[in-house]
Amino acid sequence: MKKNSFLLYALCVLSAGLFFSNAAVAEITEQQINIPVQLKEGSPTILNLVGTLYRPEGNGPFPVLLINHGTPRNGNDRISTTDVYQEQAHLFAAMGFVVINPIRRGYGKSDGPGNDGYHTCDDPYYFEAGLGSARDISAVIDYVKTQPYVDPNRIVLLGKSTGGVAVLATASLNKPGVIGVINFAGGRGSQTASFVCNEDRLVESFSRYASTTHVPMLWLYAKNDRFFGPALAKRLLNAYLDQHVDVRFVQLPWYGSDGHAFFDAIKNAPEWMKDVGPFLNSIGANPAPLSSGAGTDVKQ
Repeated sequence: MKKNSFLLYALCVLSAGLFFSNAAVAEITEQQINIPVQLKEGSPTILNLVGTLYRPEGNGPFPVLLINHGTPRNGNDRISTTDVYQEQAHLFAAMGFVVINPIRRGYGKSDGPGNDGYHTCDDPYYFEAGLGSARDISAVIDYVKTQPYVDPNRIVLLGKSTGGVAVLATASLNKPGVIGVINFAGGRGSQTASFVCNEDRLVESFSRYASTTHVPMLWLYAKNDRFFGPALAKRLLNAYLDQHVDVRFVQLPWYGSDGHAFFDAIKNAPEWMKDVGPFLNSIGANPAPLSSGAGTDVKQ
């Protein structure tokens, strides 16, 4: 692990308190993977999702963390989507998680067409769009459960922006093994810094997801999020609290010109780890101590 990466890891361990105090910095294996998913329920057509798997040294069984990407405002940019959370994945893998950063269908080099379109701005189908994304995440869950080095009963879903909605929708399906959700700035339909398509419909979709959700959650939104600001974030939160879902809400500090990018900047990891670490500990996702004498390089 490079010096700067090690220092960041150390800061995050300190931020998380006792959560990762016994973990050793391990050699991380990085592997490109292909994940099969049905075109639609019952279809014989199989699509291929690409992704990157990050594995700590050792035999496990390791808990799992899936990191899910967002959606560019310009739909034409979807094809350019890549694994933008490599540094975050390395951080969690160094702490003892098997991490997968999948690319959903219709994005990057994964097969298409996409299945998370929400129709129109005037009449958005947010609920259905989220469930479309959930199909892909469910396929990733099924895939990772087949790996002999993972603990299939300790799977955590993390998503940012559209990825946040995607993991909320997946949680509503109650997939066995999923024990918690981390939502960074989740939402859909942001067109400009001051306009989200039909906010009421977005709140309604969150309420529908919440009605069948039974796992604890951690939500983190920055004070100056220019996609989904504090007022809307509060409405989305209340949609879950009204359904008695266990949600811990954190308002992250002001970041740059747009706090929506708070998770994207790895330098902010010590700040969000102050809440993410204890949350993971509270839901039983604490990785077992990694083997001593672990290496410091990344294998590919």
